[in-house]
Amino acid sequence: MVRCSALSLFLLLAACDQDRLGPGGEVPPPALAISDEERGPPEPYPFGPDTYRVGVFTGEGITEPGLRCVEGKAAAHTCTGFLASSVDGARLDVTLSLPGKARPFPLVVLVHGYAGSKTGSGDIAAQLRAEGYAVLRYSTRGFGDSWGQVNMSDPHAEIADLRSMVAQIVDSRQFGINGDAVAITGASYGGGHSWLSTLQPTFTTPRGNTVRIRTVVPIAPWTDLLYSLIPNGRERRSVEIPGGLKLSYVNGLYASGIRRNPDRPYPNYPEYFIGWHAWMNAAEPTAMDPVYSSIVDGLAGYRSIWWQQRFWQSVPSSPIPIFQVQGFTDDLFPLPEAKRMLLALKTLNPDYPIATYLGDLGHPRASNKPGEVDHVLGLMRQWLAYYLKGEGATPPNVIYAALTRPRNEPFDAGNVLVVNHYDELWTSTLRARFDNPAILTNPDSDPMAGFFWDPFVMEGSRELEPLPEPPASPIVVGSLGAYEVPVASLASGSDIEIAGQPVVRLHASTVASRVQLNVRLFEVANGEKKLITRGTHTLDSGVPGAPIGEADVAIVTYGNRWRASSGSTLRIEITNVDSPYITPSRVPSVTVISAVELEVPVR
Repeated sequence: MVRCSALSLFLLLAACDQDRLGPGGEVPPPALAISDEERGPPEPYPFGPDTYRVGVFTGEGITEPGLRCVEGKAAAHTCTGFLASSVDGARLDVTLSLPGKARPFPLVVLVHGYAGSKTGSGDIAAQLRAEGYAVLRYSTRGFGDSWGQVNMSDPHAEIADLRSMVAQIVDSRQFGINGDAVAITGASYGGGHSWLSTLQPTFTTPRGNTVRIRTVVPIAPWTDLLYSLIPNGRERRSVEIPGGLKLSYVNGLYASGIRRNPDRPYPNYPEYFIGWHAWMNAAEPTAMDPVYSSIVDGLAGYRSIWWQQRFWQSVPSSPIPIFQVQGFTDDLFPLPEAKRMLLALKTLNPDYPIATYLGDLGHPRASNKPGEVDHVLGLMRQWLAYYLKGEGATPPNVIYAALTRPRNEPFDAGNVLVVNHYDELWTSTLRARFDNPAILTNPDSDPMAGFFWDPFVMEGSRELEPLPEPPASPIVVGSLGAYEVPVASLASGSDIEIAGQPVVRLHASTVASRVQLNVRLFEVANGEKKLITRGTHTLDSGVPGAPIGEADVAIVTYGNRWRASSGSTLRIEITNVDSPYITPSRVPSVTVISAVELEVPVR
C-alpha cells in the first residue's frame, strides 16, 4: 500500500398539539434565509496524507496496449483496445467512438458509474457521436476488463488515469481529436470523476499538445464523499463530528463492485479499501480513532472537490462552466451535494457559469423516468454544443427544479420550475410547533420502522433506470416520536407546494455522549404514506462517556419540490434508528426531545 500527501421505548405521539404559524397564523415568519456562512467555500482543513494503491496488477507483460479501429456507417469509426496509464502502466480497457465528420473532433469523456464498465451509456455515446463529438469511454482501474485496483476516484490514481487516457488519444494524429475542446461527464462515480477533473483542467500531453477541459457535466455525483457516505447533518462541515454510515448503500455498492473475472484473478479492492469497509461496519466513528482519521483524510481530503483549496483558488480567475444534475429523491447523493458547490461558486462570482438541474433522478429512491432523463440529456447537449462547438445561444446559468410526481405519472416538462438563485425556490415559510415531548431510546427502537423506507433494500441500486412503485407500508405506531399537522390547518385550507429543504427544530436532553437523530417527513392521505424527504443529525460531546446535556438542534432535510393536497397531513417521524439506511449509533442513549417545530419552505 502506498501512503501518500481514508427504560423501554416510549415514543409519545403528538396528537396535533401544534401552534400554527404562517398564512392564517398570528405572525407570518420570513422565508428561510441562507446566511453568509452557508454560502462561501470551505475553510482550509489540516488533512493528513492520502491513501491509495497503484503499481500492482497492472497487466504489463500480459496485455499489450493499442487501439484497433473498425469503420462503421457514414465513415464513423469505433476504436477499441487497451491503453497503458502513465500513472503505473496499468492497462485500461478503452473504446473511442469517432464521428464521420470533418476533423478535428471535440471530445466528450463519458465515465461510468461505480462497479460499471466502459460498455455502459452506449445510447448516450451514440447520440453524442451523431452530433459530431468523439466519445471516449474506458473502464476505470479495477472495473470491467481493466487492470489495476479500485481507489474510489483518487486524484493520484483514477483522475490521473483520466488525464492519461485523454492525452494519449489527443497525441495520436489518426484520431483527429481537438484537445482544446474537451468535456468530462458521467453519472454517480463518473460524476465524481467529472468534478475532480477540474483540479487540473489544462495540461500538457507527452508530445507537447495542450488539453483544455472546457466544461464538466457531473450527473448524480458527490462533492463531499465523506458527507455522502457518513452524514453528520452538517452539509458544509462533514469533518466536524463523525456521522452515521449509510449502511445499506455502502455495503450494497461494495458488494456490487467486487469483480469476479477469471481473466483478472486478483482482488480488485486493495487492502486499505477492504480495511476501511470492515472498520466502518464494525466501529462507532470517533475522531480519535486513527482508522477513522485516515478515512476522513481519504474521502474528504482527496476524493471530494468540496475540500480542494486549489480548486477554490483557481476558479475565480479561470472559471470552468458546470452543468450539474442532482436528485431531489436521491438518498445516496442528495441535493446538498449540488447546493454547497452552487452557493460557493456564486459567492465567489455571481456570474459564474453554472447551471443546476434538480429532479426525480439519480440513485434510489429516485424514479428516473425516461421522459425526465431525456429532458435532462437535451439540456446537457445544448450545454455541450455551446461550450465545445460554439453553437447556439449561451446557456442560462439557472436552476431547474422539477416537481416530484407519482411514479406512474409520466414526466411533464411543464412541471420544471426555473429560477435564477437557490433561495428563489421558495417564497415563504410555513411553521408548525408541537408542545408535547417524546422519549427516544437507543437501541430499543423498532428496527422495522426504517426498513420500509430504505432506498437500497427495497428497490436495489439501479443507477439511472426507471424504478417501480414502492410497496405500501404501514404507519408504525409506538416506535418513534411522531408529529402530525393537517395541510389545511397549516395553509388556511389550501394545497401547498414544498420547495427546498424543510427543517425540523427541537430541543434535546440526554446524558449520553453520542446520539443520532433521524427525521422522515411524509404526506399521509387515505392511510398511505409518501416519503417527501428525510434527514439526519448526530450529536456528539467529543469525549467518550461525557454527557451531551442540553442542545438545540436543527435537522435540515435533503429537500424536495412536492405538492401536498389540502386534504392530507404532514407527518414527522423522529427516531434514533433509520436502519438499515443508516447504521444506528452503538452508544446506548435515552433522549428527551421537546419544542419540536417544522419549518416548510413553500411557493
